[in-house]
Amino acid sequence: MSTIGDVTAAEWLDTKDYPFLSRHVQVDGGRMHYVDEGQGEPILFVHGFPTWSFMWRGLIKDLSLKHRCIAMDHIGFGLSDKPDHWSYTPEAHARNLRKLLEHLGLSTFSLVVHDFGGPIALSYALDYPGRIKRISVLNSFMWSLKTDERVMKFDHKIHGPLGKLGLQATGLGLSNMIHGMVEQRQKIAAKVYGQYTGPFHKAVERSGPMTLARSYIGSSTWLYDLWVRRESIAKIPGQILWGMKDHLLGPEHLNRWRQLWPNADFVTFPESGALIVEEQARDVEAAVYMFMDGQLELQGVQKAIHAEF
Repeated sequence: MSTIGDVTAAEWLDTKDYPFLSRHVQVDGGRMHYVDEGQGEPILFVHGFPTWSFMWRGLIKDLSLKHRCIAMDHIGFGLSDKPDHWSYTPEAHARNLRKLLEHLGLSTFSLVVHDFGGPIALSYALDYPGRIKRISVLNSFMWSLKTDERVMKFDHKIHGPLGKLGLQATGLGLSNMIHGMVEQRQKIAAKVYGQYTGPFHKAVERSGPMTLARSYIGSSTWLYDLWVRRESIAKIPGQILWGMKDHLLGPEHLNRWRQLWPNADFVTFPESGALIVEEQARDVEAAVYMFMDGQLELQGVQKAIHAEF
């Protein structure tokens, strides 16, 4: 069951910056909101913590000229339902992603993922590698973080009294985390931050981010199992875009991707944080556009040919 364009826009939503038609599909936990723009080879955009499909707006506007661009909001995020009692774990989000894909009936598609969107989407890719054409990864992961010192410290704070107060009771911690994902804050207009915090104004709306924040460590077993199966996607063309001043996922995680895709297109942004889609919007959009059109592979072939003469 799905619905199209039947929900009045939230008061906080900037429909000029996010002008897409709202669509919904029933999944576990309620109605999942998604957008479906353009025509051509499909690209599925998957967000993580603590964002929503708003982060993909620039890429959708650019790539929808030649591609069908789909971006959902996980249950508990963005414009999707936020039930009081639901799992909100990445495993549950991954199951809902499968329901969305079943609803859309896509035979093949490419992926663009960020943060927890990586393991959530790649869990599907690991099971059905033949359906995935390309994978673009922005500051994400697909392995257990249980031994990472920075992630462990983050997990300790989240479970502490200040973490609970800041994330769930007041929302101040969530706002700080969004700001903390950006290194060059002067590059982003103040109103943009409001679009990221808009879905979580009320305490009852913050269960999704709270649970996902605790899942960096809480879902370690599930994450470990994904990495064990990594070889099934090793031959899929990959692209890694990385903000080097990510305060949670450091350069060692970038190197993990090098292990999986040594010949992938790697683009690093030395002065940017985790939210490179905002800090380096034009560069990220250009890189993903070229990758999805296969232009990077063409350039590689041309260089190899010239090197022979």
